[in-house]
Formats: sequence, structure tokens, C-alpha cells
Amino acid sequence: MKSDIHPTYFHNCKVYHNGQVVMTVGATVPELHVEVWSGSHPFFTGKNVFVDSAGRVEKFQKKFQTNYFGQKEKAEAERKAAIAAAEKKAADERAAAKAARAAAAASRPKKAPKPAESAASAPAAEAPAAEPNA
Repeated sequence: MKSDIHPTYFHNCKVYHNGQVVMTVGATVPELHVEVWSGSHPFFTGKNVFVDSAGRVEKFQKKFQTNYFGQKEKAEAERKAAIAAAEKKAADERAAAKAARAAAAASRPKKAPKPAESAASAPAAEAPAAEPNA
């Protein structure tokens, strides 16, 4: 086995919970600080203890004590109304642009129709008269 590649093992690692030593175990560190252990967990103790670290519960209660979901629905309705207004404005602008193009096209002079073909070429288009058979 290679030497100096394994971590130092502490046979008397002390486990602390709320500043008190709750047990001694073997580990690679001399001390362990834990928030929850079997002696304080409701599953093992049978007590319904409320554990709150870093104020998460207060944050949750503060968030949901007001009309949180109503605010979300109101914001969603405002967003949809803004989108509908923007779409209506765009449709109005497209209609105005189309009307302007139509007005511009109406104000342009119309092209004169092509003159009819001359009268001399008209008989040539007809079939020649039938000749008597000899």
C-alpha cells in the first residue's frame, strides 16, 4: 500500500449539535457540526418538533399570507392585455399602410389600353375563301 496518500483518520471525532457533544465517531475531521441528528429528528423522537434554520418558514409564511396567487393572476391579465393592445396597434398600422398604398395606386394615372390591331391585318386572320374544284 502506498504511504502518504490516505487522509488522517480521527478515531475520536466529536459530533456537535447546538453546541453540545452528542456522540463520538470515527472520521477524517476532528469535529462535525450538524443541524439535525437522530436525537432531535421527529421521526426518531416521536415529537413534532419544528426545526427552522435560516428563517425559511417565516419567509414562506410571509410570502403566502397575502393574496400571492391573486397578484400573479392580476399580473398575467395585465400582460395579456398589453399583448392584445400591441397586436391591435400593429393591425391598425398594417391597415393604414394598406389604405395608403391603395390611395397611392388610385392617384397614379392608369395605363392606356393597347391600340387595336389595324384593319389591314384583320382579313389576313380570316380563312381564305374556298376555291372551286376543277
